[in-house]
Amino acid sequence: MLSQYLWISLLFAVIYMFYSSDHHRQILIKFLKENVDAAQTFFMEFNGEAIRKTEFDSSESLFTTDDLKRYNNLNDGLYLSVLGQIYDVTKGEKHYGKGAAYNAFVGNGRDASLAFVTGDFTEEGLIDDISSLSAQQTKDLYGWIQFYKDNYVYKGKLIGRYYDEDGNPTSEFYKYHEKLKIGEQEKSKEEEKKRMFPPCNIEWKIDVGTRVWCTKKSGGIERNWVGVPRMFYENPGSSNYRCACVNIQSKLYNENKGSLREYAGCAKGSTHCTIKQTEDTV
Repeated sequence: MLSQYLWISLLFAVIYMFYSSDHHRQILIKFLKENVDAAQTFFMEFNGEAIRKTEFDSSESLFTTDDLKRYNNLNDGLYLSVLGQIYDVTKGEKHYGKGAAYNAFVGNGRDASLAFVTGDFTEEGLIDDISSLSAQQTKDLYGWIQFYKDNYVYKGKLIGRYYDEDGNPTSEFYKYHEKLKIGEQEKSKEEEKKRMFPPCNIEWKIDVGTRVWCTKKSGGIERNWVGVPRMFYENPGSSNYRCACVNIQSKLYNENKGSLREYAGCAKGSTHCTIKQTEDTV
């Protein structure tokens, strides 16, 4: 409001100047110069303070590995880094405190992102290089990141592989997210396959063998048909298969016959089948 009234006053002064005497014009010019300078100084100082406050409020703490080493005890706090993002896990002392199962993730100033997925808690495994992970495994790591985001207090970024000295993402950070996108796409394809060919229900008994069967809800996929058990070879050329419930009256079945095999000794249209030994293609 102050700025609005000040500039309106200055505007009227300028208009008046042009319709007054030379003497008045000189006085007003001096007045305007002094007040414009004062106004500029005031607003520059005000805005500067506002900017500094905004920067302070929105800034994130940046940690070096030496900084992170400090936070390995209950007095200073237990800090953990995953993909360069640091969380305070002190409230999870029973999991992250000295001698606890996940204490390897705390202290030593390191980001041990790889071990979240591999479970390798050796010195060779407690590293931040995740380039060896598959696209699906990067999704598992993302699950851990979401877990910490939902359950613990975020403290800042670790300068290193994933963030530079200004806190900006590095090329390694973007590589991870590119692979994560691939993992999401693969998951979508996998889920689509499960919808097309839902997994069978399976049980094993020592005196009976393996029994597979289909229902309208088998595999957790609800549908309006039951289907029959078939060996489904998802990857061409592979000897691995899973039991899938197949609607043999569907167009989808006819389009994928090359990837489907019947179980030996089972009626073609039966919704269940007992397998007494490892099956092969027939």
